[in-house]
Amino acid sequence: MKRYQGMVFSQASKAFSTKEEAEDFTQEVFLKAYEALSTFRGEAQFSTWLFQIARNEISRHFKKKKPIIHTLDESHESHPNAMSQSSFAEDLAKEEEGNLLRQLISRLPLAYQKPIILHYFENRSLKEISLDMDIKINTIKSHISRGKDLIRKWWQHE
Repeated sequence: MKRYQGMVFSQASKAFSTKEEAEDFTQEVFLKAYEALSTFRGEAQFSTWLFQIARNEISRHFKKKKPIIHTLDESHESHPNAMSQSSFAEDLAKEEEGNLLRQLISRLPLAYQKPIILHYFENRSLKEISLDMDIKINTIKSHISRGKDLIRKWWQHE
């Protein structure tokens, strides 16, 4: 747990808005991993298997969570210390952009999607990705570049 806690927490910090939520989520991931340890086949590195559990749990968490919609007026009435309208709008825009980015990444072919996720969301080096996927580093670079190009193209049309 000590070896991989930082990596899982880093992933959780990107998905959750507070440190406490990220810490709780990190603990949940390790519990899930412990419970599923017998399913680890050793075909990939343990860290890859653990990150897959984290990704699945993040997806599951946000699919289950139903958005609670309040108008800005209701929000200010019920919470006197609530954020300003501009801050609320900025946070909402960032959340929408993050959701759009996740959707666009999920549309990529797996050959592009996996290296992008491993590199940008799991902070894995190109060498690690190359070893995990058994693909040359230059091919990994190419897949990341092509994936980013597709995302840019789709982003402009959204």
